[in-house]
Amino acid sequence: MAEIKSKILHTVNLQIREKAEIVGVVEVISSTEREIIAKLEDSFLHIFGSELKITKLVPEDMLLECRGKISGLEYTGKLTKKSLFGKVFK
Repeated sequence: MAEIKSKILHTVNLQIREKAEIVGVVEVISSTEREIIAKLEDSFLHIFGSELKITKLVPEDMLLECRGKISGLEYTGKLTKKSLFGKVFK
């Protein structure tokens, strides 16, 4: 018998690059004024910008809301942390 994996769908709602609402967040890995890293079921979502802050986090509903000057979103398959050397010479 074939095993069926459940996939939790996620949605991203970005408003005027100042507010983002993401449904489907399993966990927030880190949060700074310049980057928020959220774990989805099968990947990670990096939110880049300035003056970023989490305004709402509801784990039961898998909801993350953040505000700030959002400059980009990036999906990655796994969490990669840059080394100090990589950060200095980027």
